[in-house]
Amino acid sequence: MNSFLNRDLIKPGGRQIIKKINIIIVVLFLVFCLAHQGLAQAKVKQKVKVDSPVFTFGKVPEGVHVHHEFIIKNSGDTLLHIENVLPP
Repeated sequence: MNSFLNRDLIKPGGRQIIKKINIIIVVLFLVFCLAHQGLAQAKVKQKVKVDSPVFTFGKVPEGVHVHHEFIIKNSGDTLLHIENVLPP
């Protein structure tokens, strides 16, 4: 049987070369998949809209609790994650 991978045709150390080639193919495939996923995510539009992004309470007496709600609209194509909100 004449086959490219015929055991009679593989020279000593040939199996190690085939293993290295297989590893290179797998690594290149993974790099391609990750790059493709990154490009797909880059096309996603993330957009947030805030009607009044700044609100000033003015002078507030000590001990008085104040409250204000910001209306935030997600006008993008993906989920909006709001994290690490801190006062100015």
